[in-house]
Amino acid sequence: MYEILKRTDFKGTWGLKGPFIFLALLLPLVFILTLSLPRWASYLYPTAYGLTILLLLGFKTITWEELGLHREHLKQNLILGGLTGGLIIAMLPLLDMGIQLSGMGQTELFAGAGKRSFEGSGSNTSFAAYFVIVTGIALAEQLFFTGYLLQGLIRKIKPVLAIYLGGLIFTLIHFDFQLGMFLLGLVASSFYWLTGSLVAPLIFQIACHIAGWLLIHHYPKVFTLLGFLF
Repeated sequence: MYEILKRTDFKGTWGLKGPFIFLALLLPLVFILTLSLPRWASYLYPTAYGLTILLLLGFKTITWEELGLHREHLKQNLILGGLTGGLIIAMLPLLDMGIQLSGMGQTELFAGAGKRSFEGSGSNTSFAAYFVIVTGIALAEQLFFTGYLLQGLIRKIKPVLAIYLGGLIFTLIHFDFQLGMFLLGLVASSFYWLTGSLVAPLIFQIACHIAGWLLIHHYPKVFTLLGFLF
């Protein structure tokens, strides 16, 4: 895949000092805020990261192009993100059909799956509103963790190690130690290294959020089957 994809060289010049200083300041600050506003925890962190990027852009410390938001090889990156993200979404009805046809859906494991409560997961949010919210969250997180932090890591250590470390950091900062979150961070980091663009990672993360919404609203039995990821 590396030889097939056209890659844009990273244009940033920063190291790890800036990203980790911001992390050291933001994580405890937002953690304290979430203690009094636990309902807004999932929104406070990406908001803080997004505001940090806007601050750096405002002071012209970084640019959108340096972070990876550019038009170079745009069609390729749209296709990469769209195909992989679309594959995740397309798997849901296929898995659901498999559960039904195999008879697994009638077993005790899946009993009451449709009545399961998903408090705090956006289960009561319309798809349009949810799409807008997760697009903003994905943009803020990809700009900060992939475009800003991971790019600094790649310049300091071996790319393969940086990709795995980027996926681990992406998981840890959510305070939600799930295999699915780690895989999301790992794939996004890999796409960024392979393309030098945030387009594919951004589309992929949005698609994963959409798949999560569909699991809750339309495929609760598949959610049960894939519970090890969450």
